[in-house]
Parts: sequence; C-alpha cells; structure tokens
Amino acid sequence: MTEGSVSRAGPASRSRLLPTLLVLSGPIIVSQFAQMANGVVDVVMAGNLGVLTLGAIAVGAAVWTPMMIFLLGLLYGMTPAIGARLGEGDPAGVAGIVLRGVVVGVLGGALLGLALSAGCGPLFRAVGVAPELIPEATAYLQWVALALPGMGLFLAVRFTLEAHRAPAMVTVVIVVGVLAKIWLNDAFVHGHAGLPALGSAGFGAATAAVSWGMALALMGVTRTHGAVRYLWQRPPRIAELSLARIVRFCLFGLPIALNFLSDYLVMGVVSVFIATIGAVAIGAHQIAFNILMVMLMIPTGLSMAATILISRSAGGSDRASLRPLMAWTMGLAVVSSLAMAAGLAAFDAEVAGLYTQDPAVTALALDLLWVVALILTVDVVAIALGFFLRGLGDPGSPFLIQLGVHWLFSLPLGYALCFTDWIVAPLGPIGWWYGLSAGLIFTGLLMALRLRLRMAGSPVPAGAAHGAAE
Repeated sequence: MTEGSVSRAGPASRSRLLPTLLVLSGPIIVSQFAQMANGVVDVVMAGNLGVLTLGAIAVGAAVWTPMMIFLLGLLYGMTPAIGARLGEGDPAGVAGIVLRGVVVGVLGGALLGLALSAGCGPLFRAVGVAPELIPEATAYLQWVALALPGMGLFLAVRFTLEAHRAPAMVTVVIVVGVLAKIWLNDAFVHGHAGLPALGSAGFGAATAAVSWGMALALMGVTRTHGAVRYLWQRPPRIAELSLARIVRFCLFGLPIALNFLSDYLVMGVVSVFIATIGAVAIGAHQIAFNILMVMLMIPTGLSMAATILISRSAGGSDRASLRPLMAWTMGLAVVSSLAMAAGLAAFDAEVAGLYTQDPAVTALALDLLWVVALILTVDVVAIALGFFLRGLGDPGSPFLIQLGVHWLFSLPLGYALCFTDWIVAPLGPIGWWYGLSAGLIFTGLLMALRLRLRMAGSPVPAGAAHGAAE
C-alpha cells in the first residue's frame, strides 16, 4: 500500500455495515478480554505465593493502574483523529498523528515511570501502607516504571492499527503476551531458565519484558502489514513534532484520559466507603463489580469498533452511513446486554459460586447481581453513546457529562442511600449501586441529547475531529 493509495472511501457501503462492524469488533473484543486476563494472571499467581506477595502486588497495582489508564485515554484520541484523516484521504496527516502518538506514548510513559519510581515509597509511607508490604511493593513498582514507556509505545501502535481497521494482529500479540506473562512471572519470581529470582519484584520484571516485547512486535507488524506499511515510506518531519502540535495532540486526548481516570476513581471511592462496612460488604461488591466488567467487554468492543468506522465516515466521505452504523452498533450492544442480563438473572447463584462459598458474601452478592442485571443495558447504552461522540470528534462532552453526574449526583446519592435516612432507611452496600444506577440513567439521557444535537447540525464541528492532527 503506497502513500497515495489511502483513499477517501468510507467504512463500507450501507449494505455491508453490519459485516464490517462485526469483523472489526471481533478482534477488539478478544483483545479486551486478553488485557483483563493479563491482570488476573498476576493476582492469581501472587495469591498462590502467600498473603504478603498478594498484598504487595495489589497495593502496587492500585498505584500504577491509574497511570496506565490515563496514558491509554490520552492516546485513544488517535483513533478518531486517524479515522477522520483516512476518510479525507490524507496520508500525510495520518503519519503526523502516528508520529506524535509514538512520541507522546514513549515520553509520557517515561515521565509517569519516573514519577512512579521516585514517588511510590514516600506515597506508601504517607498513606500508612503496612510497613511489611512497602519493600516488596516498591521493588515491584521499580520494574513496572520501566514498563510504562513500552506500554505507551504499544498503545500508540495498537490504536494506529485499529484505526486502519487492522486489529487482528493486535489481538494475536496481546494473547501471546498473556501466555508469555504466565511463563515469565514464574521464571522471574523463582529464578528459572537462568533468570534472577526476584520474588515479588519478578511480577514487575515480567510486566516490563512483556510490555516492551508486545510494543516491538507491533512495530514489526507495521513494517509488513499492507494497511499501514505506507507510514514507513515517508520520512518523519521535525515540524510534525512542534511544541504546538504536541500540545494540541495532548489536549485532544486529555478529556478522554480524564474521563477514563474519573470512572476508575469513582469506583475506587465507592469501594473505600463500602470497605468501611466490613469484609462481607466489600467482598460482595468486588464480585458484582468484576462480573459487570466482564459483561461489558463485548458491548465496549462493539462501541470501539464503531468509533473507528464513525470517525472515517465523518471525515467527509460517507456521512450518510453514520445513523445506520450507530443504529446497528446500539442494537447489537443492547441485544447482547439483554441476553447477558437474562443469563445472569437465571444463573446468578452459580456465577456467584465461582467467586466464593461464604454464605454471607454470597447472599449480598446475589442482591447486587440483580442490580447489575437490571442496569446492564443502561450502562451499555451510555458507553456506546460516549464512543459515538468521540468518533465524531467530540471527546469533551462525554467527559464533562460523566464527571458532573458521577461526582455531583451518583456519589452523593449513593452515600445518602447507603449510610443515611435522608431519603429512605439506610440500605447498606446496595444503596451505592442504586446511586450509580440512577447516575447511569441520567448520563445516558444527557449523552443522547448531546448526540442528537450534534447529528441535527454538522456531525463534526470544523476542526474538532482533527484536534490531534493539526
């Protein structure tokens, strides 16, 4: 594929929208599950080594995971920006976005890594982490700090490939990475295959090795894959990395980064408050939250795929496909969520039994799972609407809507329902879930209104979809 062969063709003719959406979303969904498995692998293997190791990995992950989420959101702006440029047939614009994404990913990851390496010890002591956990958690994070630039490079290349509708190799690399992580965890922790025995820090060393390995593997893919090989045929221009362009790139992705980070922090706040009630409450909450996250993987993957196609259509070539594309995506997401909710309602006891056999935890978890089943479709609709808006070059609206609803409505309502009699008698942990559910309904309504206003006028305001590319 040459530079000149990048065409203005839209995602597909309207008769092929559904097959195109399904083919594109399939690998993305698998990638989402594989990335979730990557974290589960560490928890399961650390748990088998004892409470101290599990605690060190858990407290370490609580520090570096928000950093990774922020970096992911900052770079995700590449997806709609590249899609819009592809829709316009502008390979030079695409190359500039990719170059800035790689630089921001590596340098941003390096800066976050430096902050993590220098600040984790003082942070642990300041917040009162148990002294016996600090040495192992700090050693673990020193290695994770080396992984963050690799994660940034991987994410930049991943979003480049996915924006070019070439997600399959991303999925292959992520799945292989999970398998490699299992082996490397064991090797670095215990010192197999000539590697040093690092104990708890071995999980961080494995994270660093796998992160850089996946990043370099995807870079190799870009040299050979027909959809993106043209990017190597054009020497980079220093002007593409001007301070003004880097700043605009970051400003375009910043609302997405803050949006993702806010969602993570909201659930962290809820977990902390529920933990004050006791072990049974937080155990049941974590079970329900984990099940919800698993059930959101498929609808989220569909919405991410739709963002790629929407951004390319909105680039100017095929705006007539925007509404049917959104309709197909929303329909598939809603149908899948209803099917999963029905399955959860029918087999809630069996699902909860996969996590615990404690009668008290199970009983509370079953109550929370009914809320999950009832609200799942509303959550899916809100997620899809947010990705639609991002695909149209409007990352700020989902951020502002969710920020306001979460912090000004959902959390205060959840607190009142859980702990006070201001509205009804205190409901305990389920009150938080009612508060979050009400917030999701409010969020969905506001996002639907915003999308309707956007579609009623020009679907993409001048320059918005290109904020990362100018």
